[in-house]
Amino acid sequence: MAHEPLYERFEAAGPDGIRQAVEFKRSGFLALGDHPELYFFSVAGEEAVVGISGDALRRFQRGRRYLSREEKIDLTGLLLKQAIEAGKELVSENLIIRDEELAGLAGALGLPL
Repeated sequence: MAHEPLYERFEAAGPDGIRQAVEFKRSGFLALGDHPELYFFSVAGEEAVVGISGDALRRFQRGRRYLSREEKIDLTGLLLKQAIEAGKELVSENLIIRDEELAGLAGALGLPL
């Protein structure tokens, strides 16, 4: 059964209580470093980019099944929602998924592994 993404379109409110519309736009990857996968979202009309470390993704998938594009949209969307709700600045340092975050987000989403 195909995974239906929960975080392709959603709303999130920051600590100030202001709700912001968020929408997934596109994905890609960076051909430098550990080759992170990049997921581009529109947050209240502004672009935010959430990355998944390529090394972390390879380690996570080793011995497991590969995550679908839709599951990765949910992982990155959930991290973005958490960052908005925490009032974090939406910059690359705050929007990269590494080993610990990947396992935690996958667990929070209940992704079958």
